[in-house]
Amino acid sequence: MDVACRSDTRRLMTSLVTLAAFAELAYVIVNISAMPVYVRAIALDARWIGVMTTAYLLMEGVFRSPFGVLGDRIGRKALIVTGPALSTLTALLTPSVTNPFVLLFLRVLDGLGAAALWPAAFSLIGDHIPLERRGAAMSQFNLAYLFGLALGPAIGGLINDAAHYVMHVPLAASKQASFYAAACLFAATTGIALFALPGSQKAGVERDSSGTGVRDHSEARAFRLMLQRMPATLLLAFLVFFGVGLVMAYMKIFVLETFRLTESAFGLLMMGPAIVIGALSMVIGRMTDRFGKARTVRVGLTLCACAYWALLLVPQIWSLVVFGSLIGLGFVAAFPAWMALVSEASEPRLRGAAVGAVGTAQGIGALLGASLSALLYRIPATEIGPIPVPAHGVPFVACGVVLICAAILAQFAIREPGARM
Repeated sequence: MDVACRSDTRRLMTSLVTLAAFAELAYVIVNISAMPVYVRAIALDARWIGVMTTAYLLMEGVFRSPFGVLGDRIGRKALIVTGPALSTLTALLTPSVTNPFVLLFLRVLDGLGAAALWPAAFSLIGDHIPLERRGAAMSQFNLAYLFGLALGPAIGGLINDAAHYVMHVPLAASKQASFYAAACLFAATTGIALFALPGSQKAGVERDSSGTGVRDHSEARAFRLMLQRMPATLLLAFLVFFGVGLVMAYMKIFVLETFRLTESAFGLLMMGPAIVIGALSMVIGRMTDRFGKARTVRVGLTLCACAYWALLLVPQIWSLVVFGSLIGLGFVAAFPAWMALVSEASEPRLRGAAVGAVGTAQGIGALLGASLSALLYRIPATEIGPIPVPAHGVPFVACGVVLICAAILAQFAIREPGARM
């Protein structure tokens, strides 16, 4: 029986890891890689890049917690199927749209799809993976997530450039190609969720002590409970993703214009850190449970902050690879350990609410960061103290300051299992 359980666990993790890789790859292609260059190709003002990203993050952030609680009630699988199915439709429609407000609406739908998918997928791990292997399982899932994040710009850029240089599609029209690739990835994600994932119990409904009645946990009560249990953790989640939001919308455009790179060259440059991270992440995952999840979070976030500042101070192509790899390693160590801590801090019936609450804090942080970046990106070359800042560089310096604050907070806010978070 134990062998059968281990086999079921392996099958589940294989399905979830594949699903996460396809889904995140598709979301990155659409919202981080394709949309900035598509907005430029159809001659919209650069501010729409920030607006589109903000709309996506707003929906994902606001609805993660409600969808997390909904998953507790109706089961995880329904949401894991629905999210990417919705995003398949938006990816197919986007290349035929040039009206910025319609594009904005499609990004809203994308955000709802992501909000439905991720809390349910994380919670499914907590539902089925034994506690002693949960840190390693979260690392596997997070590796797939980062695989998509790292390779999205490469694949999106290669597809767009191939459409232009190989298939001789006009330059502006070639920027539509990667949306169709993303639609195929979303459709594959939907298929995996539909046919490979188990149905899950409704975790938010529980028998009362008599065994005859049913006690239902309201969404508002569950979310308030998470705020009471882990306020410092939610603050830290907000800070980290506020920093991410400051740079995510304009990173590709900024690097392309600063270093005069093609989309393909930019994407291939990002593959170096992805390979390093992939080679080491499983080792890090196995060490997490022995080293201590809270300690891993603290060390990982500190590494992210230090490597990011090294990149800011040495803005060269080689440093994008070297320090980008270190940033990725810090994140791939910290994030799965962080989510494992959140999962362990909550009983099964409220696990979706806990994951959703952290996701909401992350989403709000990323949303505010992306909104602010649309303003900061317009600032011309300046100096911040002794640091010279190039044109459009203020959001990237602001991100560095936020990461330092997050690393300091982590030293005090994150505790080992059993301690109050």
